[in-house]
Amino acid sequence: MKTDDLIEALAAGIEPVRPARLSPWMVGGALAAAVTAVMLMLGVLPDLAEVVQGPAFWAKAAYTGALAAAALWLVTRLGRPGATIGLAGWTVAAIVGLAGLAGAIELLRLPPEARMDDWLGFTWKVCALNILIISAVTAPLIFLAARRLAPTRPMQAGAAAGLLTGALAATAYGLHCPEATAAFVATWYTLAIAAAAACGAVIGRFALRW
Repeated sequence: MKTDDLIEALAAGIEPVRPARLSPWMVGGALAAAVTAVMLMLGVLPDLAEVVQGPAFWAKAAYTGALAAAALWLVTRLGRPGATIGLAGWTVAAIVGLAGLAGAIELLRLPPEARMDDWLGFTWKVCALNILIISAVTAPLIFLAARRLAPTRPMQAGAAAGLLTGALAATAYGLHCPEATAAFVATWYTLAIAAAAACGAVIGRFALRW
C-alpha cells in the first residue's frame, strides 16, 4: 500500500471533534448555589424590590456579569492545550479598567469631604470577605467542570476558574449588598474577585493537572 493510500485510509470516517467547554449546567448550578448561599447565610436586601428598579443595582450586576462572561471565555481558552490568554485576558483587563475609571471619575466629581464615604461605604470591612466565602460555594462545580478541559498551564487555568467563581459570587452578593457606588464596587468587589482568582491559581496547580 502506498503512503498516500494509507493516509487516506486512516483519515476515512474521521469527524471533527467539538472543542471542550465548561458545562452550562454546571456554571448555572454554580450561580444558583451562590444565590442560595447568599439567601441562607446573609439574606437579601429588605428593599430589594425597590432597589432593582434603580440603575445602580443593574450597573453593579453588569460589571460582575461581564467579568463572569469574560472569565468563562478565559477558562475555556486556557483549557485548550498550548493556548495563551489572548484576547480573553485583555477583555478581563478592559472590564476591570473601565470599572476603575468609572470609580475614579465618580470620586473626582464629589466634594473632597464626601469621597471617603463614597469609597468605603458602610460595609467595606466585610464585603470582600463575604464574596470570597460565597465563591467557595461556587468553586467545586466550576473546577469539576474545568477538569473536562485539557489545560497545559494549570495555574493560569485555575486562576481563570477562580476569577469565574469570584465573579459569580459577586453577582449573587449584589442581592445582599446595600452598596452601589462605582468607587466601592470597583475597589472591594474587584479585590474579592482577585482574591478568588489567586486562590484558584493555587487550587488549579493540583486540581487541573493531568
